Amino acid sequence: MPKQTVDKQEILNNALQMTRAEGFESVNARSLAKRMGYSVQPIYSYFCNMEALKEAIYGAAMQFYNEFIYSRVEKRAVLESMARANVAFAKYETNLFKLLFLQKLNGLNSFNDIYEWMGDKSAARQIAEKLSLPEEKIKEVYIMLIVFTHGVATMIATGGANISDEESAEILKKAYDAFIKS
Repeated sequence: MPKQTVDKQEILNNALQMTRAEGFESVNARSLAKRMGYSVQPIYSYFCNMEALKEAIYGAAMQFYNEFIYSRVEKRAVLESMARANVAFAKYETNLFKLLFLQKLNGLNSFNDIYEWMGDKSAARQIAEKLSLPEEKIKEVYIMLIVFTHGVATMIATGGANISDEESAEILKKAYDAFIKS
């Protein structure tokens, strides 16, 4: 019988799937190896330790998040659709949301830091032009929308509220409109 081989991407894909289904804390070398039907040796041949694997999972989760969000962005309503997508991510990818957004993020010490990390600057410029508002105003709206959206998403992801997609879309639209007018 030929020797089975496993590659780094297969390990990472399985680890990401485990995180999505069971949570980040469920991923360790033994549980991942068992899921894949291998010993832990292939995991450690690609990742020098669990910290390296977990960093790779975090990166894969961020890539998944970006693809999730940008596949739902509507050109006519960029910020509103991004806000709805963030709430949907919290609702439908709860474990990834918890991994990415419900823990301390090193280097983020202000709302401006959060904007620099999460904000889509090209979208902000386009919206500023479209609405004939200064970019600084759109940045302010973007930050307020990030904070508001994160609150709604956290309520959903932690089970604090069972809010429908329609209800969250409605409240996010109202928040966006109020932030633009303020």
